[in-house]
Amino acid sequence: ASDTMRAVDVDRMYTLQAAIVRIMKTRKQLTHRQLVQDTITMIKVFQASIGDIKKGIDTLIDKGYIERSEGSRDVYNYLA
Repeated sequence: ASDTMRAVDVDRMYTLQAAIVRIMKTRKQLTHRQLVQDTITMIKVFQASIGDIKKGIDTLIDKGYIERSEGSRDVYNYLA
């Protein structure tokens, strides 16, 4: 059961990251609030928590898909 839950958590994180990348690819630049709202709206399969979305955003920043805007730390830019 524990391995199954871990696998589900990993799958959800990939789903979250894919949704964030799709949103940012389309919109190019978004505020943190709008990105979180759009991500929650896009993901219908499970209830995404704000914390999980923030982790997904941080992971994508580390991977170089998105960056924080220089003018405002509350705005993200799509890179990839």
